[in-house]
Amino acid sequence: WQKKTFHTIKKINVEDLGNMNAKELQQSIPMNDSDGRGMVDLQNVEKKLSVKVVFDHVTGHVLLVGDEKKLEKKVFVIRNMISHYHWRLSGKDVAFDKATGKTTSSR
Repeated sequence: WQKKTFHTIKKINVEDLGNMNAKELQQSIPMNDSDGRGMVDLQNVEKKLSVKVVFDHVTGHVLLVGDEKKLEKKVFVIRNMISHYHWRLSGKDVAFDKATGKTTSSR
């Protein structure tokens, strides 16, 4: 079981989405949202993709934790949800910035 555990742990990757004021961001996400962007929806997507969103209240960072390949290809929906609420809090679209390498203010 030790080899299997070590093998599994090696696959885990952490992607730091940056300082997004995690505590306020997490509090701004409603439990249910008619557009499918609520905390319940986020938890369902986490479960489906076997990834976890970590809201680090100490540093303010939001982290995506999971298999590297899933983080690269499958978590677009999660990034969009997080970006939507972060944009509402701060006026900065993180998904646009990450996809284009440009900042929202330079659009």
